[in-house]
Amino acid sequence: MTTFNINGNEYELKITFEAVKRLNKQFDGGSYELIGKAISGDFEAFPVIIHAALLHTGEKITQKQVNDEIERLFEAEELTLETIQKLSNEVITESFFYKPTVNKLMKQNPEMKKAYTQLMS
Repeated sequence: MTTFNINGNEYELKITFEAVKRLNKQFDGGSYELIGKAISGDFEAFPVIIHAALLHTGEKITQKQVNDEIERLFEAEELTLETIQKLSNEVITESFFYKPTVNKLMKQNPEMKKAYTQLMS
């Protein structure tokens, strides 16, 4: 289970129908752009991914709260690119919704699979 803390509370990160709708609106390239950003650990996509994965909580966590927590973690030197890549990929590329597409893309592009494997090990 992948989690993220907001205001001292730990929440499960989960992809839901609402999360997918939110994410697709954020990226011009839709799901394919999102997958690329997750694999690369895109710093600007990360807060959007986290916020979308928290929608299921029903706690009305705002994008600003997510951004503030990420900034706090960064300033405390507790957030690294490796952490961003790991969380982004656990939420996106390993989710039931995106994983079949990710597998298809990696099958078509062995270099992508090699890079992904190296990043995630």
